[in-house]
Amino acid sequence: MTIIFAVGGLLILTLILASIAHRYHAFVEERRQHVQRILKRVEEIDGIIQRMVGLPIPVELERLLRRDIVARLQAVKGIHAGFKGINGMIAQARQAVEQAAVSAVTGDLSEQKVERFSRLTGEIEWLLKEDRLLVGINDQEREQLLEMIDTRRMETLYGYHMREANRKLKGNQLHQAQWHCEQVKSMLSSHGLENEQIEGWYKEADQLHQQVARRLS
Repeated sequence: MTIIFAVGGLLILTLILASIAHRYHAFVEERRQHVQRILKRVEEIDGIIQRMVGLPIPVELERLLRRDIVARLQAVKGIHAGFKGINGMIAQARQAVEQAAVSAVTGDLSEQKVERFSRLTGEIEWLLKEDRLLVGINDQEREQLLEMIDTRRMETLYGYHMREANRKLKGNQLHQAQWHCEQVKSMLSSHGLENEQIEGWYKEADQLHQQVARRLS
């Protein structure tokens, strides 16, 4: 009888240990997957930063995204303190925040760069509006950043379309020149001519538009 109880006890102990081992392995796997999801997002955010090079995107936005990377790496450490190299990764990410500088933009932007600029600013705008960043920012900071994006986008697109309109006009490509003028006027009108700067830009675009129209008539 004693032997039976002993064998039964060992069997129960074995089952308990097996259950503990199973739960531990499940925990480790879940933690691994969670860490990998965070690191994948870090790579995606870093990819946005790398695509900023050579574009007139405010350095404040780069700093924001780099701060977000720091926050995500700290989250990794919170989940898995022993994750290999995590302390070095955090230190490097913090250094990158401090070293973020205005991106050098040389010469006029090509159509391809303008399109890349528009896509990137749109992506960052979405991250802010949908609260998809892990780094903590308050509503006031979010609004300031969104306004900064909107202003830089307007400045960049205004400069590009006006430059192209003048170039097309000189090349007697009147319909293309007209299209660029219309793009500027439409963009500025959507802002309601809310300040003297925008109103002045609109007048310049309208004058050029009229000049093109006279050539077309």
